[in-house]
Amino acid sequence: MLINRSDISVLQHLSTVKELVPIVDIPESFKTDFNRFFFGKTLVKDENNNLFAYPSDIKRWIQVLFLTYKD
Repeated sequence: MLINRSDISVLQHLSTVKELVPIVDIPESFKTDFNRFFFGKTLVKDENNNLFAYPSDIKRWIQVLFLTYKD
């Protein structure tokens, strides 16, 4: 997995948001891990069919992600 600083910055920002997180904001380098973690979890659609994740689920996913790849 190729990760750059901007991907880490985006994850840092996403870990502190209080509103629904648009799925399009997830960096491409983490999409596989995101899809694996969010399989079966609740996502929200708006009137334009855009998908959003709950901020608490995003925070939990980022914690799991960092624990998985910290070594």
